[in-house]
Amino acid sequence: MPLYRHPEATGRLDEITVIEDKSMFVKDQNGNWAPGFEFVDTQTVKAHPSIIDALLEDSERLWSMDEILAEISDVA
Repeated sequence: MPLYRHPEATGRLDEITVIEDKSMFVKDQNGNWAPGFEFVDTQTVKAHPSIIDALLEDSERLWSMDEILAEISDVA
């Protein structure tokens, strides 16, 4: 799985590492599948590539995972 880490990352406590995982899907209450994510630990997130793409598209601001999932579900 590809690992996304900023080239200047130093391992500080405020840095977050994102791991791409194509198998990360979740099912909502209606039975629909959508891209998903899960925290491996407090500083590491495993996420579907669609979520990572959304993060990289507008990297000028911080997005919460809920905002990203809402944006993806509006497109689908």
